[in-house]
Amino acid sequence: MLFVNYDIHAKREEVMSSLLENDRIVEQEKYDTSKGVPKIHIKEKGDRIKITCTYTGGNTKDNGFLEGTYFMGKVLESDGKTVMRGIILTAPIYHTVLAIIFCLFIYQCISLGGFNPVPVVLLIFSIFMFRDEFRKQKIINRYIFRAFKNTFAKISEKNK
Repeated sequence: MLFVNYDIHAKREEVMSSLLENDRIVEQEKYDTSKGVPKIHIKEKGDRIKITCTYTGGNTKDNGFLEGTYFMGKVLESDGKTVMRGIILTAPIYHTVLAIIFCLFIYQCISLGGFNPVPVVLLIFSIFMFRDEFRKQKIINRYIFRAFKNTFAKISEKNK
């Protein structure tokens, strides 16, 4: 889980146009292309925004695990300042169930006074299973940062 909190003195439309320049932002970053090239998908609904990432052109199919990794947040403008706040989550349905099971096993270990290897095995399984999905959190975060950086560059060029 990553929290995102960016602000810039620009109009909301300028920030959103930079976010929608998918190819330009992806070209500016250097990625490990063994899994494919990251493709960012943006869905807007009012002030709410959802950003997902998938790998295209790789040798395996990118599995979304029901929800996959995504940014969910808001883009708000007030007094000429645009603010983007939200959270980047990875497979929240699976990890909620895993947290409940993990807590249940820990409770059972404490109440029975024993040790159970199942929580450790579940945790290790989750790390290996979602390794690539967790890497997408950083890609989405860098994508958003790069979009804000590009917006700042555009505003600086206009002011010259």
